[in-house]
Amino acid sequence: MADFATEFITKLNGKLTPEQMKVVLNELEIFSDDYNIEKKCRDVAVPDDLLPACYKVYMVSKKIEGMSPQSLITYKCYLEQFLYAVGKPVEKITANDIRLYLYGLVGKNSDHTIDTKRIVINTFLDWCCLEYYIPENPCAKIHAIKYEEKPREPLDGIEMEMVRDACVDLRERAMIEFFYSTGCRVSEMAILKKEDIDFSTKEVRLFGKCRKHRVSYLNARAEYTLQKYWATRKDDTDAVFCTIRKPYHALQKQAVEQVIHNIGVRSGIGRPLFPHLIRHTTATNAIDHGMDVTDLQKLLGHTRISTTMIYAKVTQENVRYSHHRYVV
Repeated sequence: MADFATEFITKLNGKLTPEQMKVVLNELEIFSDDYNIEKKCRDVAVPDDLLPACYKVYMVSKKIEGMSPQSLITYKCYLEQFLYAVGKPVEKITANDIRLYLYGLVGKNSDHTIDTKRIVINTFLDWCCLEYYIPENPCAKIHAIKYEEKPREPLDGIEMEMVRDACVDLRERAMIEFFYSTGCRVSEMAILKKEDIDFSTKEVRLFGKCRKHRVSYLNARAEYTLQKYWATRKDDTDAVFCTIRKPYHALQKQAVEQVIHNIGVRSGIGRPLFPHLIRHTTATNAIDHGMDVTDLQKLLGHTRISTTMIYAKVTQENVRYSHHRYVV
């Protein structure tokens, strides 16, 4: 009350005489004696935790099911952004809430990214529905966001040779040939051990996405360069690819990506080089040379055949050849 009276009298300063201000202050103290006066808080009230319990259970379940660490990070980021922005319990989220959230991303994110976020939200709410946290999935009413998909261009024969020529040591050359021969993911290479490779059968046992095992193979170039690389190593680690300085240890995913990037810069191919581009090149070349798409699906470790066809598009040249051969 004292703070209120002081501020009130200060506001009246200059409008009343000292005698009048004294009378007002006395009357104010008498009148307010039966009231409790507190200063109104105008700060925005923010709940301590807008992340519902079902979200936490969902993330744990995805981890148990074998979702990759990178995917877990993406899902965590996208879902927390959405839940904080909407600011509602999951059971009160409506389709319009989701539409308004996605609309607010326009101009800040590409259409492809916005649709990816829609897919993540839909996947989460679909799970909530199946687990009986909510009666229905409000995101099911929202259609996919159209975007222009850039064609994925593999390395052509000249570019692949330029990449090979840009390698400065046996480790780099072995890495390029290994990626190309096996079509493996960078995450699979990072955890690969020497014992996972059988030179007698040319088999490479990979442990990949969604905790699935599969077998790929070494061609002659990959086998030759890999054995030459191993013969020059002075370490005693069991990693297929390791650091070149002590203390020796397996190359991590980011380190492998950096090595491949540096090779690409030196090669002069005029575009970024990354492990997945080599994987895409392997898939496309395999299709072009007649590999059955179901065999390629198994080689690449794809769950759906549609994914294989995205990575290994059939070129127009192949369509023209097939037309001349079969449409007579």
